[in-house]
Amino acid sequence: MDKKLKPEQFIQHAEVIQCLTELKSRFGDNLENLLVSDTLDEENHQYVNLVQKGGGVLGVALVGYTYILEQAGIRFLRLAGTSAGAINTSLLAVIGNKQDKKSEKILQYLCELNFFDLVDGHPIARWLIKKIITKKKFERQLRRYAIILGISLVSIFVINGLFLGLGNYFNWAKMLTAILFYVFLFLLVITASVAFIGNYLLKRFKRSGFGVNPGQFFYDWMKERMEENGVSTTTALNQRVAALPNLRVRKPLTQNASTLFSDVSFICSELVTENKIEFPRMCHLFRENIDALHPAGFVRASMSIPIFFESFLIDEIPATPAIKKAWADCFDPDMTVPRSARFVDGGILSNFPINIFYNPAIIEPRVPSFGIDLDDSDPTAPAQDNVETWSLMNYVGRMFNTIRFYYDKDFLLKNKVFKKGIGTIPLAEFNWLNFFLSDEDKLKMFVKGARAATEFLKTFNWEQYQQERVEMQTVLNDKQRPEKTAQAVIAKSHI
Repeated sequence: MDKKLKPEQFIQHAEVIQCLTELKSRFGDNLENLLVSDTLDEENHQYVNLVQKGGGVLGVALVGYTYILEQAGIRFLRLAGTSAGAINTSLLAVIGNKQDKKSEKILQYLCELNFFDLVDGHPIARWLIKKIITKKKFERQLRRYAIILGISLVSIFVINGLFLGLGNYFNWAKMLTAILFYVFLFLLVITASVAFIGNYLLKRFKRSGFGVNPGQFFYDWMKERMEENGVSTTTALNQRVAALPNLRVRKPLTQNASTLFSDVSFICSELVTENKIEFPRMCHLFRENIDALHPAGFVRASMSIPIFFESFLIDEIPATPAIKKAWADCFDPDMTVPRSARFVDGGILSNFPINIFYNPAIIEPRVPSFGIDLDDSDPTAPAQDNVETWSLMNYVGRMFNTIRFYYDKDFLLKNKVFKKGIGTIPLAEFNWLNFFLSDEDKLKMFVKGARAATEFLKTFNWEQYQQERVEMQTVLNDKQRPEKTAQAVIAKSHI
């Protein structure tokens, strides 16, 4: 009997059906009164730009969110994502045409996928990862065993030394010394074995680019999903994404549908040159023939969680004039083309790259920029503003989060209107690295995504979003006009 989850178990879940019922109750049976964009196709689908945040296995919730958006008649013009967000982004990009629903097919892929297969490292490493993630007390137990082993070795060594001389006078002391000696040897063998295995794994860890899991299974899985949807090259990906249906705008006197375009962006962090890389836009940095890079590699590079997965490599980058020029145009004109590039999770630099959609040349937006935020913070956790109580892990974690969230946070602080397009999925009870999710947890995540999308659509006000975006850009443009700057300088000189 096949016990695998079916897509129907997700989309026919009582809570998901309730979400759609609520939306129909508010916006009409066909959601004809829902207004989220000024850009539509011939079937009256409304188009938005969409960015999806990274978050490991929490990405299941992203599918629940996009499922509701699609059911509400929303389609996606420009797409961007990091890590887990890059996975759902890539599938939304390659499946079918722009006007098609994609989430049900993505659900089918997820149902067929055993998440634990993604943990494709050494069997010992797989066992340790599973224990550490699924058994909350496992790390404590490991420390306890290590302490007990160390104390036992020292104690037996000391006791043996004390009884060694007594063995010449008492048989029982001689026998006890012999027994303790063999116990000591046994424990020493265990210690040596653990040390040998640990040393082997550390060397293997270093050789593999400081990652426990090769990530080859994921790459092959993603490659198969892309190719069965007709995308086997970077050119094919760009063509699939760029293909648009006939679009129209609500206000043809002030808006123009002919200048609309579609693309997809996967965010990666490149360690050799210490840069943020956007694939496929920056493919020409690494190969003149962009089809020499399979697009599955872009997603694999974006989801390379440090330590957990091996970094993704692009070797033997040819320093041709075209590639030298590409690096000079993108970064420093004096920059040397690296021999190889090593990619890790894009979330290191930009886990929520909504800034990609910002175009200062647009005054009146035709489409909103939507974002899906994954929030796994515990709302019941005590405040961490008392720095004296921080552990080393608190300190390192906050330092790391400051670095990786700053870039995106800074953009949203300066362009607050974009916050109005962001919906948040609360996922505090889930571990983002738990690749051993139960079916029940997968369903819960999907439902939480569906509920978050529903609440977002109930409150999103396109006209207000559009008005505030116009006001924001008008103010920014006024500040940047040369004549304004010159007048300000002249006025200041007369004070």
